[in-house]
Amino acid sequence: MRVTITCEECGHKHRLERRIAEPGPIWIICHDCELPLQAVLEGPASSPKPRPAQAFAVWREIFDLSDARTGG
Repeated sequence: MRVTITCEECGHKHRLERRIAEPGPIWIICHDCELPLQAVLEGPASSPKPRPAQAFAVWREIFDLSDARTGG
């Protein structure tokens, strides 16, 4: 499967080619601005969608995702 993920921050387009076993999120790091990017591949309508807290849990130990503007 070919997937193109465009960084909303800098506009860099990342083209991925990988095997996908099941629907769900794909995470990469932008090559230009180094922000984490997510693409969500959806499957059949019966598949549960990941909640935002679950989606960012994978990055919690790697990045400080707290918003410095709001203090949390």
